[in-house]
Amino acid sequence: MGLEIKANIAGQGLAQVEIERGQISSVRLLGLADPERPFVSPGFVDIQVNGFAGVNFSDPELDAGKAISVLPAIWNTGVTTFCPTLITNSLEQLAQNFRVLERARRLDVAFARTVPCYHLEGPYLSPGGAHGAHDTTLMRFPDWDEFSRLQEAAGGNIAIVTLAPELPGACDFIRRARAAGVIVALGHTDGTPEDIHKATEAGAELSTHLGNGCPTLIHRHQNPIWAQMASDQLKVSLICDGFHLPPDLVRVIYSVKGIQRCILITDAVHVATLPPGRYSLVGLDIELLPSGKVVAVNRQHLAGSALSMNRAVTIFEKFAGATLAEALQAATANPGRLLRRDGICTDLVPGQPANLVTFRAEASALRIETVLLRGEQVYASS
Repeated sequence: MGLEIKANIAGQGLAQVEIERGQISSVRLLGLADPERPFVSPGFVDIQVNGFAGVNFSDPELDAGKAISVLPAIWNTGVTTFCPTLITNSLEQLAQNFRVLERARRLDVAFARTVPCYHLEGPYLSPGGAHGAHDTTLMRFPDWDEFSRLQEAAGGNIAIVTLAPELPGACDFIRRARAAGVIVALGHTDGTPEDIHKATEAGAELSTHLGNGCPTLIHRHQNPIWAQMASDQLKVSLICDGFHLPPDLVRVIYSVKGIQRCILITDAVHVATLPPGRYSLVGLDIELLPSGKVVAVNRQHLAGSALSMNRAVTIFEKFAGATLAEALQAATANPGRLLRRDGICTDLVPGQPANLVTFRAEASALRIETVLLRGEQVYASS
């Protein structure tokens, strides 16, 4: 016996979605939207999660059980696919933590379905003003043989690598990554517009958290932000938590890039869902403020976020002046298609995996009601 969901599809109206054997079997529009019914959409896809609910994916003490333990908390936010993200660290530690994540995928089928691949942010980043919360003493120049060893530890599942394009060897690395099917993102860069242009010509596809991971002071014209904005090839990921980007900048990025090239991320660190206080992130003392802002204790820069995707959708909708349907696209179809991995629901159409979320659209965040993973309910609001 299959499952039926009667709910509104943003921008379309009331629909009946039928599920058989873990897949969407049919979607039938019934008429105008029903305000008494929730919305339904593909589950959210977050391509940059450094940690969540007390678990830091870069922690030397990470084990498979800890990695798996984040699932209930992250499902509760409407996310059905995410990329654990390892930040700048020693090569030995990066390899160890990728092996732990692979062990978690082997041990738990739900973890494997929710985590199809990983994001490596560093160590190939700029040690200059753009370094942010990353440890400059652990940064290195891009090295394909070195990366290949990390990829082996990750079971071939590193899907995204963020690097600074001005580093020696970056363009050759980008070309080899593209040939191997790895998405190269540009981030934490002190580079010039020419560095950006060369990287896109080599095959870079994404800008990691555009508008962040850059120096506080830059040239008003000759800077990497304008060059990335101007590139039709580069999609952009955005941290819409109200701290990383002001509304005006979000609106400009949305206007220039168009919704097709916007991808919402949380860039969450392990303090997400935890109480305000002081914590540690790969040797850096950080603080989660009562406002929800995450900063280095020295207050010189942000240190990830405590954002959840159900809040990011609402904030992007408001800041950009986008429709709910567009904001959902930036949290589902756009990142899902970028990853090019099986098992990710990108559209409400027959044949897609039934990774679905139902929710009510409220003022501060989407209120999640149910979450399905391959047609099985993994979360229901009380």
